[in-house]
Amino acid sequence: MMIIAKATNIHTHTKRLPHPSHYLTVPALAFLYTIIKMATTSFEVGVTTLTNVTALSNIALDVRDMAVNLKAGNLLAAQRVYTQGANSVIYDIFGRETLDKLTLKSMGQAGGDEWIDNPSFTFQMLGLSSVQDSAEEAITKHANYADYYISTLLNDQLTAGNAAAAQASTILTVHMNAMHKLWDGFIDCTLVQKGYNPEEDQTGKINPKRKYDEFIALYVGAGQTLGPSWEGFLLYALAQAASKPFDTVDENGEALVNKDIRGLYEWVQRIMSEEDYCTRDESISELWTINNRIIAKMNLSMMQMLINAMHDENQFYLVPIYARAIIPQLSQCRTSIQRKLKSYLLDKEYEREDFSRILPLLQQTYDCLGFTCEQIGAYSDKVAECGDYTENHPLAGFVPKADVQTISKVDLDMHAIRQLLKFPTGDDNIIPQMYYKHGRAAVINEDKYGYDVLSLQEMARSSIVEKWSPYYSDFVSYHGKEFYADSVIMNEFKRNAGTDTQQDALLLSWMQFGVVTEYLMGLLGSSDQMCENANNDDPTKYWDAFAATYIGSLEGIDLGGSDQTIDGFMLWNVANRRAVSFDTQNDDYYAEINDEMLELLFAGQAQLLRKDCLNFEKTVSRTLHLMVVPLVQSVIWYAIKNEGLDASSNDDGLVIGEVAAKSVLPIVKKFDPNAARIIERNMVSSEVNFVPVVDGPQAVANAFYLVLDEIGWGCDYVGHADGVEACQLESTKPRSNNGGSIKQGAVIILALLGVLSAWLY
Repeated sequence: MMIIAKATNIHTHTKRLPHPSHYLTVPALAFLYTIIKMATTSFEVGVTTLTNVTALSNIALDVRDMAVNLKAGNLLAAQRVYTQGANSVIYDIFGRETLDKLTLKSMGQAGGDEWIDNPSFTFQMLGLSSVQDSAEEAITKHANYADYYISTLLNDQLTAGNAAAAQASTILTVHMNAMHKLWDGFIDCTLVQKGYNPEEDQTGKINPKRKYDEFIALYVGAGQTLGPSWEGFLLYALAQAASKPFDTVDENGEALVNKDIRGLYEWVQRIMSEEDYCTRDESISELWTINNRIIAKMNLSMMQMLINAMHDENQFYLVPIYARAIIPQLSQCRTSIQRKLKSYLLDKEYEREDFSRILPLLQQTYDCLGFTCEQIGAYSDKVAECGDYTENHPLAGFVPKADVQTISKVDLDMHAIRQLLKFPTGDDNIIPQMYYKHGRAAVINEDKYGYDVLSLQEMARSSIVEKWSPYYSDFVSYHGKEFYADSVIMNEFKRNAGTDTQQDALLLSWMQFGVVTEYLMGLLGSSDQMCENANNDDPTKYWDAFAATYIGSLEGIDLGGSDQTIDGFMLWNVANRRAVSFDTQNDDYYAEINDEMLELLFAGQAQLLRKDCLNFEKTVSRTLHLMVVPLVQSVIWYAIKNEGLDASSNDDGLVIGEVAAKSVLPIVKKFDPNAARIIERNMVSSEVNFVPVVDGPQAVANAFYLVLDEIGWGCDYVGHADGVEACQLESTKPRSNNGGSIKQGAVIILALLGVLSAWLY
């Protein structure tokens, strides 16, 4: 016998009485409302909620009824359940049953502008849309993706026997709505932190406790039983089914995914049971982490079921359904892989012979989605478990000695922010801001309650930069404050500019050129100091962390990085993109700068291995100044692009060019204030009579000439673009190779200030 979720239900006692406001005083109404809010729902799987969500959990029974009718060949009855509802009644705020019922169809149409603070929905829209679609077009075309697909199935007699429409209701509609409840609860919590009091709101519109309870109601659903049958109709039952062929269950037969999600939900309950819940920064940070971890578990089950459906010919009809649930979510991952998988699984009908091509592509996305090969498991005896990342996992051809794969994944957060900013966002750009402040991808510590993630803001305000970056004081002096990049980014997040692409460009370029660049300098300085001090801290991990942060995870493992420049985000990618424009690619079609960088990275490893700190210091200096070259190229490139633009233009290039300039100006000014003034006059906006690139792009390129020469790399690595020559001022004097230390290099350059001035004026 099926066991329906047990619940305290006070609604049946009031539904035939007159409206409470007809016979109760205001205090009595408030008391009644408090009782309603205090009611709970208990599920047999060991979950009891803080609020009453029984009615919502009964949507599972609609899925059940749809399946029964479809298997009986009664499409009309199934359509009626889907469109009109059958089991999930709707109550008003006083607990009185209304005539309306929640329907799976309405849930499948719920997405739209009101879901702008749901990153899962945004990624879904991006992943379903074409590259050329605007945000508005993507929402118009795909917001109702679940309802459209399910409605199509409900009109197809051929799919009725396997109840595909009922299964799709769980896989597409309930899955996305459950994730939305998580994000709704999180947003409500941020509003509580801002001063909103949900206990005084009798409408219940903002109520983080209830939203998280509604998530678990949609995840488990009414009717879910324990083993050995584990019978049910929603996501808990789906995870149980997914775990069987992959043998990812505990000793009691419960799917590890379900066990983990129950534990994470209990963590939410502890937070919500605190007297000052949602008021502390720690609560917001913890809920952000919990949401991302739960969603990773949910996507893990979808991935298992997709693999199962692709391999089992009896399940082929489910491939397009599971593909619609998981493949669009890869829009937050490596773009080239997401597009390939979309072409295999969404743009055409699945073909069994493509399995061997699709599976390796799917496996490359696990890490981005937040789970491992081990957590997916081996598919029976048919598909072996894939190999997880090891500590010497290659990055664009570089093989680290330390485990720095996690650090390399910071670029996934930058990519996610870029994707989210394509769509309108809520107050203070709250979700992109959370990615920046708290991070998602670069998990440092995976203990259940000691979960720690490296975030971009942590990088921006890192003590590593403050203590060990050789140019830290120069950046502070130039910008007039510490952590300048972070302050600009946080102020810009709080400026609601709608779909202003210049705001997006400003945010992303400060992360890319500002935060990352200064953090890289700190890592290099740290590795140099650790080698010299011979303390217990291993300098190799800082050196390899520099490599991981310079390259990033999106480049993949192949020498030279991804052959698609749409993939990367870190300075490695900047160098490769600029190499195309400046004709500075090597014979393997990636940047000569990166080719040289690989040699330096391997040389530094060898020097650290034999404790050759004297030569390692020289390698650190050469590496630091080499990474500045793609930034210089970027300034010149945007000088070329911005020439002729009006200062009031909304072209993104004006913003990107200015940020690129500000990322190198502290260094340029240290070497020659005159050169810095030329770059500022042409690239940095001012309130008084600013004309972009007033002296022309060649003047900007010339301003960098002697600085490049004296830091040991010269103009050859910069190259030429659109008639602008980095080497127009080619000198006859011998070029330094910057073989000395960072400190020695600075002294040499400072001695040449007079020469620099003579060249420029």
